[in-house]
Amino acid sequence: VPAGAGLIDVGIGVYGGANGPIEEGASVGTVLGAKVRFLPPIPMVGAEVYYAKIGENDYDEFWDDPGLDLALDGNGLDVFGADLLIGGVRGVPGFKWYGIAGVNFVQFSGGESDEEWKPGGEFGLGLEIVPPVIGFGFEGRATVMILGWGETSDRKLWTVTAGANYYF
Repeated sequence: VPAGAGLIDVGIGVYGGANGPIEEGASVGTVLGAKVRFLPPIPMVGAEVYYAKIGENDYDEFWDDPGLDLALDGNGLDVFGADLLIGGVRGVPGFKWYGIAGVNFVQFSGGESDEEWKPGGEFGLGLEIVPPVIGFGFEGRATVMILGWGETSDRKLWTVTAGANYYF
């Protein structure tokens, strides 16, 4: 209802890029995802929820906690999350830098149950370019993802992505 009344701008987006571990020497992998962005009338603040598929790293080298393993489906790792965006995030024309801080949930196996979702976090920086009139934004972002906060071995990934957002 608030989006229909014009109080909140809503955008949907897709993105892709690369990821890699910060601490270890495992291989570089891929990131593919989709998101929904909410921009309230408060200047300089936004929020988004997202799904990402992180794939094709050498996770045996990357994750070495003997009691808890990343739950991989053969194609990678499923991540759900929510981010707070601070900076130039409105869907108006121009170049807009913004900061990113948020939480994510990653599926693990081998813990207290067969499968469980553990919270993590992320922070980073993004740049969106919105051309005049067309309603699209093109963005690039770089983040650090922390998988499984509070586990015996927190692991961090860097991600670099590029994508497009459509505002309606």
